[in-house]
Amino acid sequence: MPDTKQKGYTCPRCGVGRCQPISTTFVDTYANHLLSVPNVRAYVCDVCHFAEFEQSAIESLWEEIGTDDYPDDYPTSL
Repeated sequence: MPDTKQKGYTCPRCGVGRCQPISTTFVDTYANHLLSVPNVRAYVCDVCHFAEFEQSAIESLWEEIGTDDYPDDYPTSL
């Protein structure tokens, strides 16, 4: 990961705020079950609250679950 992203980056949605790294809870459904994983690295805009999870964190999560059938374009943004 580029060093600039670790320190934050300009928000791709509003273009004004800065997306800063945080740890938050990832919530989704999988096989008709609620999946809630705490302490997943994400970036959240300090102005519009756009949130984007790290792609590597999402990939690791699905590996831990034991599936690789999530789509390649799985959304990492909220």
